[in-house]
Amino acid sequence: MISAQLFVSIIVCLFIPFGVMLPACAYLIFLERKIASWCQDRIGPNRVGFSFGQDNLWRALGMNFMNRWSFAGFGQALADGIKLFFKEEYTPPRADLALFLLAPVLVVVPALLGWAVIPWGGVVEFPGLSIGGRQLVEAGVVSVAAAPLNIGVVYILAIGSLAVYGVVLGAFASNHKYSFLGGIRATAQMVSYEIPLGLCVLIAILTFQTTDAGAMVNLQATSISSGGGAWGIFQHPLLAVIFFTCILAECNRAPFDLPEAETELVGGYHTEYSSMKWALFFLGEYMHMITGSAFFAVLFLGGWSVAPFIGDLPLISGGWMGLVVVLLKFHVFVGKVATLLIVMMWIRWTLPRFRFDQLMRLAWQGLIPLTVSVLIVSGLLVYLQWNTWWMFCLANLAVAIGGAALAPHMPRGPAVNRKVRLAGSRFYPPLPEGEA
Repeated sequence: MISAQLFVSIIVCLFIPFGVMLPACAYLIFLERKIASWCQDRIGPNRVGFSFGQDNLWRALGMNFMNRWSFAGFGQALADGIKLFFKEEYTPPRADLALFLLAPVLVVVPALLGWAVIPWGGVVEFPGLSIGGRQLVEAGVVSVAAAPLNIGVVYILAIGSLAVYGVVLGAFASNHKYSFLGGIRATAQMVSYEIPLGLCVLIAILTFQTTDAGAMVNLQATSISSGGGAWGIFQHPLLAVIFFTCILAECNRAPFDLPEAETELVGGYHTEYSSMKWALFFLGEYMHMITGSAFFAVLFLGGWSVAPFIGDLPLISGGWMGLVVVLLKFHVFVGKVATLLIVMMWIRWTLPRFRFDQLMRLAWQGLIPLTVSVLIVSGLLVYLQWNTWWMFCLANLAVAIGGAALAPHMPRGPAVNRKVRLAGSRFYPPLPEGEA
C-alpha cells in the first residue's frame, strides 16, 4: 500500500500537467507567432481580445471593457482553438478510417506520458497530522513526481520514440502521396537521430552512474565539496549541443521539419487532416517540445537547481514550509523549460530548412561519430576514476576540436547537390585557367 502523502503527490503531479499543458500549448503558439514577428520586424497578433464578437452580451453584463480592450492580443490563442473546434471535419474517401483516427492520439499520448517521471520539485518530507490524539496522516518522505521510477531517463527515451508511430500511421492511413513521403521522411529522421540521442543519455547515465532522473538532479544540485554540483552542461558541453539538436529533430522542428515541408509536400504527413484531428498533431508537437525541454533541463541544467556548483536549495524540504521550497524549485524548473522553448522558436525563425541529404549527413557523418567518441573517452575516464567534471569537460572539448580538424579530410561522397560556380559572380569567381 502507498502512503497518503505519496498518493496526494501522484494525483497532483498527474492532474496539474494535464491541466496546465493544454492551455500552455495554446499560448506557446501565440508566443511563437510573436517571436516570428519579432524576427521578421513585424508586430504580430495584438488585436484579438476576449469579446469574440459578443459585444451585446458584454454590454448587457456591464463589462464593456471586454469589447474595448484588446488585452495585447491574448485572445488570439482561444480564438484559434474555437476556430479549429468548429471547422469542418474531412476524412478522405480512400483512407483507412481506424488508423486515420488513431494516429493523432498516438502523437499526443507519448508526450503526456513522458511527464510522469520528471522530478518537479525534488523530495519533500511531510510531517504527520494528528487531531485529538488520533494520527490521521503519518510522516513520510515523497518525491514530487507522478511516477518516481529508478529508470526514469530510460523511460523518457523509450516513450518519446513512440510518437513517430502516430506520424507514420497518419501518413499511411491518409492514402496520399505527399503524406506518405512525409511519413517516410519522419521514419528515416527518427531512426537517424534516435542513435545520438540514446548515446547522449547513455553517457549521462555513465557520468552520473544512475538512471533515476531525480538522483541526477540531486547530484547536480549539491555543492562541489559534496562530490557534485556541476550541471551536465559544464561536464558535457558538446553533448548538450548534440542533445538539443536531436530534440529539434525528434520534434520535427525547423531546421529539421522535412516531414512536413510545405514548399515540397503541401503539409506532409498531416496534409489530409483537418479540424481537431489536425490540431492534435499540432498539440503533440508542442507537447513534445515541452517534454524534450524538461528532459534537457534534467540532464544538463540541473533540473530545479538555481545555480551550479554551490548547492543552493536543500535536497529534502522538511515540514509544511517545505512546500514553499517545492514551489520555488518548481518555478525554477519551469523557467528553464520556458527558456529552452523560446530558444527552439528563435531557431525556427532564424535558420533555413536543411535539404534531406544534409539532414542525414549531419546525423550519420557528424553527430553519431562524435557521440561514439565521447562515449569511449567518458568510459575510459570512469574506468580510470578520473571522473571529475572538468575532466569530462576537457574530453568533450578534445573530441570537438578533433572532429573539427578531421572533418575536411573525411570522404564526402559523390558530387551531387553541390553549388555550381557562376562565372562573373562575386560569390563564385571564375575557375582558374585550364580547369573545367
